Formats: sequence, structure tokens, C-alpha cells
Amino acid sequence: MLSFNCRLQLAIALVLAVQSAKFATDNDEMFRPHGHGSPMNYHRAEQVSAPKVSTVSVAREMHKKEFQTPTRDYAIELTNHLNVQYSGRFTIGDQELPVIYDTGSFEVLVLSTLCSTCNRALQMYDNAQSPTFRDSSGVTAEHEFVSGKVTTHEAFEKLKLGLTDSPVMANGMTFWMVQKHDLKFWKTGNAIFSGIVGLSHVKRIPDGFSGDAMQDKSMLEEMALDVFSLCYQRRVAAHNAYPTGFLKFGPTVSAMSYNAGFQTVDVSGDSHWATRLSQFKVDLDGIDTSHMCKPSCGALIDSGTSLLTLPRSASHITEALKNKVASDCSNLDQLPNLYFELDGAEVVLPPRAYIFKVDDMMGKAQCKGAFMRVDKESQFGEVFILGMPFLRYYYTVFDRAQKKVHIARSTEDCQVAPLSLLAANATKASRLGLGEADFTEATEGSLEDAILPAWLSGEGKSTFEPPLKECTPKALSQKQ
Repeated sequence: MLSFNCRLQLAIALVLAVQSAKFATDNDEMFRPHGHGSPMNYHRAEQVSAPKVSTVSVAREMHKKEFQTPTRDYAIELTNHLNVQYSGRFTIGDQELPVIYDTGSFEVLVLSTLCSTCNRALQMYDNAQSPTFRDSSGVTAEHEFVSGKVTTHEAFEKLKLGLTDSPVMANGMTFWMVQKHDLKFWKTGNAIFSGIVGLSHVKRIPDGFSGDAMQDKSMLEEMALDVFSLCYQRRVAAHNAYPTGFLKFGPTVSAMSYNAGFQTVDVSGDSHWATRLSQFKVDLDGIDTSHMCKPSCGALIDSGTSLLTLPRSASHITEALKNKVASDCSNLDQLPNLYFELDGAEVVLPPRAYIFKVDDMMGKAQCKGAFMRVDKESQFGEVFILGMPFLRYYYTVFDRAQKKVHIARSTEDCQVAPLSLLAANATKASRLGLGEADFTEATEGSLEDAILPAWLSGEGKSTFEPPLKECTPKALSQKQ
């Protein structure tokens, strides 16, 4: 969920504290702009109409369906960096890169060998080694992020979700190659990803967000993908201190929402996986939450935001929770759950979802309440962002065909919690599909590497794009 342009807005929810960015469109019904973002300018040397073939590789016929389900199941394992970043493999041409799969954006941006300021230790896309690469004949763009500027070059390529064996792909798809930047996390090589891949539900890139008017379909629309799911594990594997996550699609995922245990919410945002939040509640002595979200708030489900993000009006709640946490982690079992009601669906997050165990400056582990703050309004009211902590507790199915999100309580290893675990005669924790660790252990990680929405600048004030009529494009240097 972030801003960087006036008309063209790429979404990078990238990294290292406030050094990240992602984009939201100012004509999005869920999020209306408040304030001014950094301008994004682009220049076209000439009108380009690159040949393009849209397809899902499993399609059996020439007739193009609006949405298609791949004929076989496919899973992309997501590497976990300190419980605040998840990256998975993505194929451009025949080259595989680690990327952040971001439900809060709809563009594709990658590091490339054209980049003059990039750390060569990071993986990069090399257009000279790809026979399927098509140039845009000089379309470049400049993006301003909280931590610096990025210059990109538009091109067209064969894209696949996952590795080269993926059943879901699009030919001749628009993407953006980084030419130069001054972003610290990419210069040092500390980032675990080489790009951002947007998974918004939009069918077409909003007017002005694409450098080529002839290439305005979103990647998922070109792929005709109907449904995909995300889930992040909580169980620590013996060989890996940080459990991985999964991005899945195929027949099993497409049919999953019909299974018992799933709740369904309508998606209200034009560009975001956003819905109505009708209640937020915390059982904490001395804290009154009865006035929150009356009559409603807005909620965004975003795989590119590391922590739970609440509005300024909830600051007294987050501060009270932070103050209640014992730094030695000795009282986690006394901390309250957080309750959300999303379009009629109940969501419960235990203390482990918002308590992090981090090292202080002396290297000593301590527990802290981990929240972000956002100042943003929607047609439903103030905005909450349900980021990675939500995806660690709820198996989430993103349904583009029906424009809905289906959620079910997940087990520690990313299975849908069985009904027997949620039975009324089970213990309170079991009825929530939770284990003892969710009330006695903190999430280990690093808040320094947390991914923040780009419009959470400084104190978290929203800096969304101005109206298009206020844009004054500035041409960049043309590729010769």
C-alpha cells in the first residue's frame, strides 16, 4: 500500500525500515488521496506497439476466457527474512529472480544489468541474454521514494509466476528495469529480493500508470489467473530458523473457498484487496475500544507490509499494549488478543502476532510491541493494514474472478485448521485454532528490516498522489 508518482505509480513495499515503497492509485474507490506524493515522470521516445500474446500456458483452446484455473497445482515457496520480508522466485524470459510478491501493487519492477549504481552481489535481469526481450524504444521513468530516487526503463518480456516450469505465464508483458538508484538497501546488498511483482486484482493498469497505452492490462489479467492463495508458516523448521511461506494457485486453491472453515469478504477497493472493517476490539483493562470503527473503518490485506498497521486514533491502544509488554518476555500469556470484524468475518490475532523478540544495541534479546501507524481515510473511515502477521494466522485465498477474499484459520504449517480444532467443546485456544506458543512466545525477527508502506513517511502521515490535473510531467533523457 504507496506513492511515488503523479500519474504513474509503481508499488514497492520494500525494506529496511522506512526505505520502501509501493503504490496506490488516486482513483481507487477504497483509498482517496490526502496530501501530495513524490512525482513520477516518464518520457516516450515514440509510440510503441510491441507484439504481445496473452495466455495461461495450460489453456487448451484458442477461445480466450476472462479467468482460467491452471490444470495443475503449483506452489512458490517464500523465503523468510527475519519475519519481516518474504521473497519467492519469479521468471523473466528464462531468468529466475527473487522478488517480493506484493498484493498491494500491480506493476513489475526488477534490478537489471543496465543499472549503473546497483550492487553486483544482487541477482539482476540481463536483457542481452534473453531472446524474448522487446524494448520500448526509449520509455524511461523516474520514481521518487522516501529514501531516494530510482530511474527505470520500460520493456516487454515473457513473465512467469515461479520457476520456468510454472503453468502460469504471460508473453510480451510490460515490466520496468532499474537503470540507476540511490536506495541504500539495494546499494549495500542487504535486500533479499531483486524486484517487486504486483498481485493486485485490477484488470487494467489505471490511466497514466503505464508508459504504453497499448499495454494497459495488468500481469494477472494477461495471465487470466482466477485465484491464488498466500500463507506464512509459524512452525520453525529444524534446518531454518525462520519458517517459509507459500504462494499457491491451481485447481485445489480455486476450489478451496468452498471448504468448511472459510469465511468470505467482499473486496471494496478498485485497485487494492480492501474491505470494510466493522469492529476492532481489544480486551485490555482501562482501554475503551467501543468507539473504534463506528460505523466502520477500512482494512487492507497487504503481503508487502511487515507489521500490523493502525490509524492514529488507535495510538492509545498500541501504546498501552507496548507498555504492558515485559521486556524479558515473561508476561506474554497475560496479553490480550486483537479482534477484527471484516465484512462480517471474525479475525482473532493472539499476542504472538504483535509481539517481537529483538536484540537491543547490546545484543540482548527483549520483547516489544510491534505496530505501524497510518493516517489515511477511506469511504469506510480510517484505514487499518493487515500485513504479514495476518497471513501467518489466516490462510488467505485472493479471488479475482469473484472479487472476494476467503480466509480460514491456519495451522502452524499453513494448513487450513480442521473443524475439530475449532469445536466448541475444545479449549479456548484450540477453538481459535491456536497453540500454546501463540500466547507464550514472541515472534523473533528484526524491526530494523521491516517493510513499510512508502506513504508512511516520517511520522506515518499519508502522502498520496495529487489529482491528475495537478501533474506536470517532466521529460527524462531519451535512450539513443
